[in-house]
Amino acid sequence: MDKYIRNIYKGVYTVLVGMRITIRQFFEPNVTHQYPYEHDFEKKQNVREIPKGYRGQLYNRIEDCIGCKKCEMICPVDCITIKGDKLPKGEQLWDSMNVVHLKDGREIIGILDGDDKKIDLQGSLTLTNTTSRLGPQEVIDRLEPSNDDTRTQTISGDEVSRVVTRNPVVFYLDQFDIDMSLCMYCGLCTEVCPTECLTMKDSLEGIEYSKFDRTDLIFEFDKQEMYNKDDESSIEAAD
Repeated sequence: MDKYIRNIYKGVYTVLVGMRITIRQFFEPNVTHQYPYEHDFEKKQNVREIPKGYRGQLYNRIEDCIGCKKCEMICPVDCITIKGDKLPKGEQLWDSMNVVHLKDGREIIGILDGDDKKIDLQGSLTLTNTTSRLGPQEVIDRLEPSNDDTRTQTISGDEVSRVVTRNPVVFYLDQFDIDMSLCMYCGLCTEVCPTECLTMKDSLEGIEYSKFDRTDLIFEFDKQEMYNKDDESSIEAAD
């Protein structure tokens, strides 16, 4: 009889020990957030800083895209789709911008004065229409109404790590879509991009882009308005 009672006591006691944390939570306030409708958790101290170089959502600075399709070809899951018409031989729309990498990790995007293939790092470099970023973060598109064509910045050559040279834009891009529902975040597409216009966001926005419909995860980056085309039918592709 004593053994029977001891077994009952031990069973109840072990259950109470195992439920100790659960029982304690009955008296705590609710902490569940109705994501994605509530984002209060972002304001609390327990949110860790997103590390530099985090591979988040892909972003394309489309005005610097030269339509080389290297990203589309190297993508192992075919999440990038590019379609465009090439200009006749010898013609181009504009040059892509320079990306100046500094030794402290910053990147400055703009147009370098002079021949960017003959850069003298012994002196100083002057860039026009600059935008700065830390690592592969999103930058402001050059089509923004607030864009200032006269904005310049001068930096010392001692601060420069490397410079991405300009490339001619010879394609009208009719389509540049990225299906983030397929992306495996390998970063191969950003590594082969010759103008470094394709980056992966390492900000909170690069993580939080959940959608209720998978088709909403197809991001379209083509911007026909930047070509100033009066009649698209008049464009002739080069042979």
